[in-house]
Amino acid sequence: MIGKDDVRRVREQMGSLEPPVLSVYADVHPGKPYNAKRAWLIRVKNSIKDLGLPAALEKSVYEAIEQRMAPEARTLALFAGPRHGGEVREARLEVIRLPLHVDLPVVDVAHGRVEARWGEVYVAPLLYALDEYERAGIVWLRGNGWRFFELFLGEIEERTQVFAGLAPELWKRLAEYDPRRVRELASARTGGLRDRFSSRMETAVYRYLKQLADLTERAVAMFEIKRLVLLGPPDQTSMFFQMLSLALRQAVVSHIAKVPPAEAHPAEVMQIVEPVLHQMEREEELRRLDQIREQPGVWGLGPTLEALQAGRLSVIAAPWDLNAKVWISPQGLMGVTREAAQAISGGQDVREIPLRDAILETCQAYATRLEFVSGPAGERLMREMGGLAGLLRW
Repeated sequence: MIGKDDVRRVREQMGSLEPPVLSVYADVHPGKPYNAKRAWLIRVKNSIKDLGLPAALEKSVYEAIEQRMAPEARTLALFAGPRHGGEVREARLEVIRLPLHVDLPVVDVAHGRVEARWGEVYVAPLLYALDEYERAGIVWLRGNGWRFFELFLGEIEERTQVFAGLAPELWKRLAEYDPRRVRELASARTGGLRDRFSSRMETAVYRYLKQLADLTERAVAMFEIKRLVLLGPPDQTSMFFQMLSLALRQAVVSHIAKVPPAEAHPAEVMQIVEPVLHQMEREEELRRLDQIREQPGVWGLGPTLEALQAGRLSVIAAPWDLNAKVWISPQGLMGVTREAAQAISGGQDVREIPLRDAILETCQAYATRLEFVSGPAGERLMREMGGLAGLLRW
């Protein structure tokens, strides 16, 4: 779900650029037939030529898009323009090039699979991606040394520093701790000896797990993790889960018992975790629509926009491929028809724009969280709820 902090971070990333800015999104997936031999490069250049950019800027952009990308790249997001206080001269230009390892359906298939704009920086597609691919952390509970991974926008990175400072003795004790074996050893003892042995073992393991939980919480805060996955045997992940704070337990979205080989590459970990996260995202979207139905909330393009601009919505659900058009006034007030927009804006001139160009700013203005839905939830939103729906504050 997109919140105000997500919008702020993306804006800050682009903050060095002074409008007008070139914003480009292109499908560069090398596995698609229409991108064979980097055919996307020609489409991007043709789209940029049509904008009539200053020559110095056009030259810098061409140099940036000619650079090679990793074969895993699926979408190229590029932003270019003068730095704040600068002019459109080569020495004062900045190009921000972001090869993304995910597909963005906002790229216009009907017009060459490239979206290029010259004016205000266009970050809506990036925010769509942030909603679909929330930053996730993975704790792999292995007896001989735990591993922590960060998964974001189709890329996975192992964060070895999270558990790097722990003594080998700690891992040895955890690897040896098997609740069933401890019970068997304890049963061979008598009376108080059995109880003291079990208690000593459990106290030591509790202390170690609490230390690991504290390190995990620091990592989640450091890397701004929104979702946490625990990977390992069910008895171990359940025990560790109890060591976490209430806030972090609420961030745990899955316990996965299936584990890769001991020294697996991060990509093998991603192959296990990513489908689980994808399925959970789809299920959460359907639950959100159920919640809107049951509250009851509001749905339909006109009623939802009206409730949004009245400040009545806490959450708004929109389809991932948001293609609706609205009419908007200079003050940003929207209506589904020209007449409706003029009525709420006091008769001012209005213009027609894609809703996706305005919905992020409008949600931010009214402190409404935006959630994009796709798959079964997206189909249901379009079929049963008029393409837009919201959860009411009151």
